[in-house]
Amino acid sequence: MLPAIGYAVREQNRPILDDPAINAAEITFERADDPLRVDRYLHDAEFDYVSVHALKLSVASPDPPAGHYMRALKAIAQENEARSVSDHLGFTRDGEGGVEMGHFAPPPFTEAALDATCRNIDVIQRYFGDIHFYLENIAWLFRFTGTMDEAEFLERVLRKTGCGWLLDVTNVYANGTNHGYDPYEFIERVVPAADRMQIHLAGGFYDEQAGMYIDSHSHPIPEPVWDLYRFALDRAPGKIDAVFIERDQNFPDEEGWRQEVRLARKIAETAGAVR
Repeated sequence: MLPAIGYAVREQNRPILDDPAINAAEITFERADDPLRVDRYLHDAEFDYVSVHALKLSVASPDPPAGHYMRALKAIAQENEARSVSDHLGFTRDGEGGVEMGHFAPPPFTEAALDATCRNIDVIQRYFGDIHFYLENIAWLFRFTGTMDEAEFLERVLRKTGCGWLLDVTNVYANGTNHGYDPYEFIERVVPAADRMQIHLAGGFYDEQAGMYIDSHSHPIPEPVWDLYRFALDRAPGKIDAVFIERDQNFPDEEGWRQEVRLARKIAETAGAVR
């Protein structure tokens, strides 16, 4: 079965969301949670698959997500008939009510962090019920000392909680480039632990001064990321529910938007995911 394919919704790509190549949409919760907004975030647009992407569930924090945040997230999901919600494998605060850091930090890959992450995901999944939860791997510039590597940690979380995996292909590419591991091996190791998947695709840039690849959502998707996307589709036939392209800066023109999503669809149509 072909995954639903589309964009993370931005004001800049709303004019092309009726393109026949697009049948999925991802809503970033922080953009939709506007107290002055009175209409449905997706307006009258209809998609086969809608997901709401959160930024502050802080899944790897020691304490569970704040109740008011989950209530607002669920309201947006229900209003837009979303089939899923997602957030990142990391933390943005040290505890409930803690100060927000403004970015994601990776958890220490330890047994204690694994237990806390799984407990929090269980809370999320019980609260959202039939709205499935997907956990996204992040790009990290540093890591804490741990007792396992990132792939093992993610595998064990997926198996223990049964949540979905939001495979951010660009983040895997960035981590492989920056930290010297094989991104193909990472994907191959984790895919068997996931019962269901989504995919994120984005473009970034290599910062010569920092000597690191930055996942900035600011450029066209580079060829190495397209190659990893093909590989992931081939390794996960029938598992991938949706593919979302992210772009937050240096927005393309109309044809640029259309070409990128059409290429994502063309690749999926010829890959193992359709079998």
